[in-house]
Amino acid sequence: MKEYNKFFGVDVSKGTVDIVFTDKQSTIHERFLNNASGMDKLKDWLVLNKASPDDSLFCMEATGLYCFTLTHFLCSKNIDVWVEHSAAIKKATVMTRGKNDKLDAQRIALYATKNLDRLRLWRPMSNTLEKIKHLATLRERLVDAVKRLKVPIQEFEQVGNLPMAKLIYKSVKKTLSALDKDITSVESQIIQIVNEDENLKRLYRIITSVVGIGFVTAINLMIHTQGFTIMNDSRKLACYCGIAPFEYSSGTSIRGRTKVHHMANKKLKCNLHMASLSAVRLDPGLKIYYERKVAEGKNKLSVLNAVKNKLLARVVSCVNNERTYLR
Repeated sequence: MKEYNKFFGVDVSKGTVDIVFTDKQSTIHERFLNNASGMDKLKDWLVLNKASPDDSLFCMEATGLYCFTLTHFLCSKNIDVWVEHSAAIKKATVMTRGKNDKLDAQRIALYATKNLDRLRLWRPMSNTLEKIKHLATLRERLVDAVKRLKVPIQEFEQVGNLPMAKLIYKSVKKTLSALDKDITSVESQIIQIVNEDENLKRLYRIITSVVGIGFVTAINLMIHTQGFTIMNDSRKLACYCGIAPFEYSSGTSIRGRTKVHHMANKKLKCNLHMASLSAVRLDPGLKIYYERKVAEGKNKLSVLNAVKNKLLARVVSCVNNERTYLR
């Protein structure tokens, strides 16, 4: 591992980035605009503080799109970036009091200096996957809009007020139709982008060859693993998705049931749940496994969780061996 001497803790917001620089001699705080002009000033500030790619590390919480400008600027300067989950930083600094942007940046810098054993350097996503990611997010918003419009219709139907349900449906019928067309269009664009990239096209074919894994799950797996370049271990991926079971026991008095952890990528967890429901219907082997375990008295959700792990293991194995799943 590279030996770092200069640590930069960053608190990122929509409009600004607060940076606390610390080394063995001093601690300095500065605020910059979260845009191109702010990055120009940051460049001069880095020169002033003699920050170089050889000994500098920037650490920040994952804040989605707000990190984009800063991470890509630092990457262009070949400076190492560590984007950490906010819960990990919060847990490590749980006893601290007070909160403001400067303090948050200072805590992140302190976290980086004390937890280098957890370091995972950030790498930019390819332009192709970046496009797919944003289109997939747009699709989710469109799907959510459809669900929100359909909720009152379904609620009136459930209570037996059919005239009101029909009236509301008539009012939003054109909107629902337009949204459905937009969803279909976005999905077509995603598939087109995938097909234009030979590597992603091959990867998509391999992933969807596993029974139960469809378009949405495959695309999200490709996005969150960056084409399985940053995560290709089934156990680690299962943990990331929140489907890996963990034992909860201590001594002879505490014997908690084995369960999954609440910290997870909820999107992938939901995708895999839907995939497991499809798999126990369409895959004869998994259907027999599911029915046998349920007949033995196992909880249905626990059995489905085991199916999720099996599906994920199949996907990772096929990707690592560069072959489609043999049914």
